[in-house]
Amino acid sequence: MRWEKPVRQLRESIEAIRAVWASWRKGGTSLNYRGEFYTLRLMTPFFAEPPLEYPDPPIYVSAVNEQMLKLAGSLCEGVHIHPFHSVKYLREVAWPHLREGMHETGRSRMEFTAVAAVFAIPTDGAKAASEYERGVREQLAFYMSTPAYRVIVDLHGWTAAAERLSEMARRGEWQAMGDVITDEMLDAFAVTGTWATLPGIVKQRYAGRLLDRVAYYLPYVPGEEDDGWAATLAGFKP
Repeated sequence: MRWEKPVRQLRESIEAIRAVWASWRKGGTSLNYRGEFYTLRLMTPFFAEPPLEYPDPPIYVSAVNEQMLKLAGSLCEGVHIHPFHSVKYLREVAWPHLREGMHETGRSRMEFTAVAAVFAIPTDGAKAASEYERGVREQLAFYMSTPAYRVIVDLHGWTAAAERLSEMARRGEWQAMGDVITDEMLDAFAVTGTWATLPGIVKQRYAGRLLDRVAYYLPYVPGEEDDGWAATLAGFKP
């Protein structure tokens, strides 16, 4: 398959999936999707009977830049915001473009869900906070070095740092890249607190439905930090 027009191709992918679902709802009839990238005209009885009685599953897409954000807002039930985000980015870039997409197709914010993983640095875990922090700095440095995410970096005025990180990445200086991440950058992209207080920090940070659902950008390993995970889950309970 050709790799071109990624936004258009993703749009067609979503439309084609929904065309198949619509066909299943009618017992396999009326499948006739024609696009630039996909043509679907045949549905066999093996896949289609009996008629599907359930509502369509929601479709979420990941989005960072303008066109993909507009596509998510216009066509999807939700969006996965990249973990490399800030409140400033959400307010000044992501939501304006998402709402623009919603407006184009007459959709409501109440029918849309924004999801993101959040860089979290627990300060009272079995592992030292400095270890968590170092991991976050190195991960942020990697994302800042990637041109695809430059819209977020430029918004904060950290373009020079991002260009330096890109050069370091080309030289393979992965661990040293974390040293370029300042405390100001860390605060913009990560939350820091005890396992029990992190939920409150997250809720305050994303108040006003900047995000509807969150996860920590942390690996969950059974048997490690169990008390911390229990404390943070308790903090998110209504």
